[in-house]
Amino acid sequence: MARKNVNHSEEFEDVSSYSSSKEYKKRKKNRRGRAVLRGIAIFFCLVFILCGGGLVYVSTNLLSGLTTTTIAKDNDSLGIDAENIVMDDSIKNIALFGVDSRNGEFKGLSDVIMILTVDNKHGKIKMTSILRDSEVTIEGESDTQGYLNYVDKINVAYRYGGPQLAIRTLNRNFGLDIRDYVTINFANMAAIVDAFGGVDMELTAEEVGAINDNLWALSQEVEDQKETDLANGVTDQVYSEIVHDDYIPTIYGDINIAYGEYEGGTYHLNGNQAVAYGRIRYIDSDYVRVERQQNVLVALMGKLEGMGITDYTSLIQQLMPYCETSLDLGDIVGMTPILFTDFTISRISVPNPEYETDLFDGFNSYDEYHMTYDPTGAAKRISSFIYEEDSPYWEEYGDTSIDRDDETSGASTGD
Repeated sequence: MARKNVNHSEEFEDVSSYSSSKEYKKRKKNRRGRAVLRGIAIFFCLVFILCGGGLVYVSTNLLSGLTTTTIAKDNDSLGIDAENIVMDDSIKNIALFGVDSRNGEFKGLSDVIMILTVDNKHGKIKMTSILRDSEVTIEGESDTQGYLNYVDKINVAYRYGGPQLAIRTLNRNFGLDIRDYVTINFANMAAIVDAFGGVDMELTAEEVGAINDNLWALSQEVEDQKETDLANGVTDQVYSEIVHDDYIPTIYGDINIAYGEYEGGTYHLNGNQAVAYGRIRYIDSDYVRVERQQNVLVALMGKLEGMGITDYTSLIQQLMPYCETSLDLGDIVGMTPILFTDFTISRISVPNPEYETDLFDGFNSYDEYHMTYDPTGAAKRISSFIYEEDSPYWEEYGDTSIDRDDETSGASTGD
């Protein structure tokens, strides 16, 4: 299918007065935290906790569609420098990967990389996004190329060595203690959003147009993937299908990808549209793209407010087939103490030009877009964010999250 009269050539890019009071802000933040917790618990078995510990039911019914894998979790295999980093059993770090796959496989480039921290010590859920174009040293065993020890974009580690090498790369470059992961692919992400009934997002007119551009490009990529799979004898894959109703109408009510005029406002996005939104990059930057991805996640968590047990059970059963993870029931139970705290949620992105002042983002000699910066410096900021006062870098960095309350964070401001 040829695209006609299209003026964008880019490829599909990664997927009241009272309210001003401090008391209102605190309550609002706590409500948001509780909503996010419900979301985390959906993936990690809240239902069996609320129902009195029905472990057998969970493992044989609710989680029956979950793809579980085994990875080596020792320090050496995962590149954990236990002697020189902060380690705390009350703080659990999990790598979240979104892989660049157009079918149902958990393979490819990890174009979404987040570290989800369940912080039972401070009563917080934390998200650290690592931008996919970050240039890092990849050191370890590759599934296809033997032993690796070279510099490349961080997203290729997953393609070369799966979650084992991807986690090792995060730990080695950013001084982390990550032993588990959850992976989804972009085809599954659309299905996950649809399972939630879609999300409401505030969009600019330019973002609406970019969503349509990305939807069209994705449809072409899916067709290319189908042809490739067919040529290789693969006929049992599930693909993300883009249909006419996925495209957002113009201000005149028609579909005009090439010359459409749009208006900003609140839009209800289905799965394909949300993935397209979360991968917009060319209208601004990769930094804003990561914020969009986080916005989708937070919006999904917010939809869980007010759900009952029946709703949770149904949603869990729908979501499990779309995830691959190394977590087992023991790991899940270990994260549940935060259920009984008045927790909050915070997030950062790496790099951030405000803090990674040595950042260069541009094209290298091979005409490839890279982000180069000192990962050891970024590691200090991540350590401060995750471990707070227990981090040796807390006085230097404090709380650098984008939604921090500077009046109460206790963070160093550098003054």
